[in-house]
Amino acid sequence: MNTRVRFAPSPTGSLHLGSVRTAIFNYLFSKQTNGSLILRIEDTDKGRSTSHSQEEILSSLKWLGIQWNEGPYLQSERIEIYQNYANILLSEGKAYKCFSSQEEINRIKEQAKKEKKIYKYPRIWRDRKDHPQNKDFVIRFKTPDNKIIDFKDTLRGKIEIESNNLDDFIIIKSDGFPTYNFASAIDDIEMKITNVIRGEDHLSNTPKQILIYNSLNAKIPDFTHVSMILGKDKTKLSKRHGAESIDNFKSMGFLPVSIINYLARLGWSFGDQEIFSLNEMEANFSLDNLNKSPAIFDLEKFTWVNSNQIKKADTNYLKELINFKFIEGIDIDLAILSAKEKSKDLIQLKEVLSFCETKELNIDDKSIESINDCDKKILEKFLNSFMDYNFKNMDEIEDFFKNFLLNNNLKMKNLAFPLRLILTGSKNSPGIYQILKILSKELISYRVKRFL
Repeated sequence: MNTRVRFAPSPTGSLHLGSVRTAIFNYLFSKQTNGSLILRIEDTDKGRSTSHSQEEILSSLKWLGIQWNEGPYLQSERIEIYQNYANILLSEGKAYKCFSSQEEINRIKEQAKKEKKIYKYPRIWRDRKDHPQNKDFVIRFKTPDNKIIDFKDTLRGKIEIESNNLDDFIIIKSDGFPTYNFASAIDDIEMKITNVIRGEDHLSNTPKQILIYNSLNAKIPDFTHVSMILGKDKTKLSKRHGAESIDNFKSMGFLPVSIINYLARLGWSFGDQEIFSLNEMEANFSLDNLNKSPAIFDLEKFTWVNSNQIKKADTNYLKELINFKFIEGIDIDLAILSAKEKSKDLIQLKEVLSFCETKELNIDDKSIESINDCDKKILEKFLNSFMDYNFKNMDEIEDFFKNFLLNNNLKMKNLAFPLRLILTGSKNSPGIYQILKILSKELISYRVKRFL
């Protein structure tokens, strides 16, 4: 049977990092096994699910380049399917209608709290047949007594739980909508999911879903519950640890491949390699190389990964991402090639390239004052000599520059610093040889003469 995995977010907010990493693991596993990734939107929480969140999730996945093979399937459009399965369980005596009111349930919970007991629904309607007419009800699963529910987790080994620890959990709410555990299990059965890869926070849901699988004589998928992502202070990841959503990181200038690279490495390893292309991750990802220890989110490390991915990125790809308007007289490819070596994100990349955006630069007064009259005379002499040469490449520019320094008994800083400032308006710019090659002679002459 072909591998079939699913990513099943709830549209109740932005994609947080834990969810994105789950999507990445499922995507990479489907690619590595030549399987299929199914996208399922679990939107049965009517009070919290929004179309805006759904659109944001789809947009984020597309921007990241995480492609799915089927879907998106919306659970809200599959209500009849869940109800049909619930009716099968009712007819086979594996589920029952419960007419206990919410007020009654609340009283039972309060009593359990007073007695310092764990609340379990006391099965009031489990075997009753005197069903009232025209009264709201939920459908509960009839949890068997004294059974060991066991399953194998590919990361954590065999896990067992006694059925007596579970109550008769609700599978269909009074509004006719399914609960999470029921809809998730039914969809996994219907969609023939072979591997469920999700966060370890879902471990407590798995025994209930196993019961549903067994009650329908369905094949149980292989489970992999991946570790949680924690902040550097070892607490649950939150806003204070850095940006919380993909849109945040996109606005901060992170590349899609950087996000996939960094999040995949939180819990997965391939030797000592840190920087991966998407093709490398797709080829080398394996569930066997996952780590069950909590992963630590480190924004500094994330930024380091991003800077390395920018250095590796294709020039045309970066040009498309930054949507930057270059003026005439710029060697665009060299400009981007030079700027990406000095940039940790796309925002900084655009800042480094700012001298290529407008003909006239605004140089702050303090920087202008740092250039003295002696520097100005050197600049004028350099410009006159520079304009007389027809340079074919950067090596020739470098040779010319060094010879000019030597012939005029100058140090690099005497010429490179003021010239770089005048030509780019910034200290955070490519090296002087690169600048002299990036800018046309006309631009160089214009900016130096304008300053002088």
